Amino acid sequence: MGSSDIPPPSAPAWLVPASTACLSVGITFWLLAYVLMVKRSLATHATPAPLLALGLNLAWEVVYAFGVCEAPIETFGFTCWLLLDIPVLYATLKTAPRSFSSSPLVARNVPLLLAVVFMAGLVGNGTFVWWWLKEPHRGYGIKWGKTWKGLEARDTTELAF
Repeated sequence: MGSSDIPPPSAPAWLVPASTACLSVGITFWLLAYVLMVKRSLATHATPAPLLALGLNLAWEVVYAFGVCEAPIETFGFTCWLLLDIPVLYATLKTAPRSFSSSPLVARNVPLLLAVVFMAGLVGNGTFVWWWLKEPHRGYGIKWGKTWKGLEARDTTELAF
């Protein structure tokens, strides 16, 4: 997000490489967290993530991977997150009956609940992204030097936050 941004003249030369390095470290640890969540879930027979968080996270990653990202590195990052969500989803579906045994209605309907949350997340995130990118300079401050799919003054970095 924002890998094609042009920093303002007042930004020090080290800022963009430092930001990229921090983002890379964050992505690496986030992907490691996904692996550890699945491992722990399968060992303890407990769901690795709350249903609401998982459904919304899947939706967010789909919207950004296939609708917002431009640069290959951005698409690669979101696609990795999305692919590593598949084992998290699998572990959730496998362990949900036991995790929700005290609530049989929820335990029986976990796939449906996740689908509803995912669809709501797609609509919500998609609508917000469309609104944000429709007009130039949306958000805080002036956005010159920030482009998205050839449109000037669209800040996908601020959008992602």
